[in-house]
Amino acid sequence: MLYALTKDSKMITAKAATKEQKYYCPSCHEPVILRQGHYYMAHFAHLKRRAFGARVKLEAYLPGSKQRPDLLIQLPDQQLLALEYQCAPLSLRKLQKRSRGYHDAGLAELWILGNNYRLKRSLPQQVAQFMRWSKNRGFYLIYLDPIKAYFEVIYGIQKADFLPLKYQYWRTNDVKKLKTFFATPQKIRSKHLSLSERKKQKHALAKQIYYSTGAMRKLQQLTYQKRLKLTAVIDDCLALSYSYPLYRTATLWWRTALYCDQFSRPKIPAYELVFVDLKPFIEQDIDNFCKGLAFPKKNF
Repeated sequence: MLYALTKDSKMITAKAATKEQKYYCPSCHEPVILRQGHYYMAHFAHLKRRAFGARVKLEAYLPGSKQRPDLLIQLPDQQLLALEYQCAPLSLRKLQKRSRGYHDAGLAELWILGNNYRLKRSLPQQVAQFMRWSKNRGFYLIYLDPIKAYFEVIYGIQKADFLPLKYQYWRTNDVKKLKTFFATPQKIRSKHLSLSERKKQKHALAKQIYYSTGAMRKLQQLTYQKRLKLTAVIDDCLALSYSYPLYRTATLWWRTALYCDQFSRPKIPAYELVFVDLKPFIEQDIDNFCKGLAFPKKNF
């Protein structure tokens, strides 16, 4: 394994560790030994088989799927967990293939992201594909900073049209505290736009209308064809709160297409996720929008 805990529960990398100190496994807290040399990568290894029958293997080979997870953990109930620490770019198709390989082998899996996948103002597909969802944390991602040696959970991820992402975060270098965090319910609610956020949203939208390109140009043409007033359509379709990160583009585009047609479902550019089925979330979102406009959802 590449990481271990010091005697005061601080996470440390094998590269930064020294043989004069004692180290412990982040998962079972049993003693581990530091192995460093000229011909192999520095890592920690268990001194003995765990007392409760579980064990951790570094880059264990899985013959069925021909894969090597970063860590293969055998849990006390004999369930195998494949843990992947992902730093390099990974396409959606490759992620799907690797995840399917673990699933077919009967393994649970956990993906922890490196700093190259850090969230900024937007949520690209390459990062979104790793998202998971839970009632207590909403949509979330797990990171590990190898330099500062701490875990970070980015949770309650939400989006609003033409505004930066909004989310909460929690950090720790203590694995026990990380487990406690995931066992503790967190309050996740949709956040209504503040007056300043609403002002920024209107400003961004005004620029889109002025330049009249791409999706905005299509919207202007559609409302013209339907003999509808553009500003009135936008007022009815523009969301005034943050919501789940379901779509790769602004919700305004598919909402206005639905609003103007009212009969068939528009093409909705949702994220493609590996660990969450977005269909129930999207269907609920469409239902809520249709109810708010007092017309029924048809042919969906």
